[in-house]
Amino acid sequence: MRIKWMVVLAGFVWIAVCAATPVRAEKIDRIVAIVNGDVITQDELDMFARMSLLDGEAEPPMKGEEEMSRYFLDRLIEDRLILQEAKNMQLKADEKIVEDRIKDIRFRAGSEMAFQQALASQGISLTELREKLKNQLLIYLVVQKEVTAKARVSPKEVTEYYEQHKDRFMVPESVAVQSIFIEDKEILKEVEQKLAAGGDFSTVAKAYSKRGDLGTVSRGQLKKDLENFLFACEIGKPSKPFAFDNGYYIFLVKEKIPATENSLDEVKDKVEAMLTSEKSERLLKSWIEDLKDRAYISIRQ
Repeated sequence: MRIKWMVVLAGFVWIAVCAATPVRAEKIDRIVAIVNGDVITQDELDMFARMSLLDGEAEPPMKGEEEMSRYFLDRLIEDRLILQEAKNMQLKADEKIVEDRIKDIRFRAGSEMAFQQALASQGISLTELREKLKNQLLIYLVVQKEVTAKARVSPKEVTEYYEQHKDRFMVPESVAVQSIFIEDKEILKEVEQKLAAGGDFSTVAKAYSKRGDLGTVSRGQLKKDLENFLFACEIGKPSKPFAFDNGYYIFLVKEKIPATENSLDEVKDKVEAMLTSEKSERLLKSWIEDLKDRAYISIRQ
């Protein structure tokens, strides 16, 4: 489960301004789940699913309406459990942060009318928006306290990971290359003749090439056949034409740069962030499962 503080609602309203999704005139308001005495209705589930899909935050298993509905219900139940924890901890949402977020949403909407139309198109009032933003903030605060704060990674863990996975931190071999791209075979012959006669590669490229230089290219950036051809070229000598993408390339490799290994100092921040993210995901999953084990959850779907 991914927790995105204050983003779901912001994306929901902003996207709604650009492409509003009509809301059914007739709503079904029935109980779909009970979580420790808190009721979740069909209306709440439908709204949660719409917001998640519009924001691009959710990745539901698109195998059928029933499976999607259960996917979103499970996520909504998790959110409800976290909000109940926030209540138990007596946490309060900072009103100023919430109001600032609403101001930002208004600004992104472009006008007050567009903002109100976005809310109306999704069947949500300003009061409901404010409440949902508060909930998102509370979810963030609880996760920060119960998960993020406990997911710290020590320098020793970073060093050990680096030593065990040095191959992942290699800078691949690369070449600095100039290129000429020609679409017409007759023009290609003319270009080859000028280069064979000692013409300056840059001057010829400026006069004939239909594309800019490739510049510095690393292993893994190009299609394999093109990569193999390019890295086999001699330094300082124009290559033979290489047929590619309805045309022909002629290369001039200026320099070949061997693969190098990034030092620990160069990648430690990246490694720490990756390990912290992985640890956070594990802790979050374990914590959520513990909340579920201790909760009374009744699904009515």
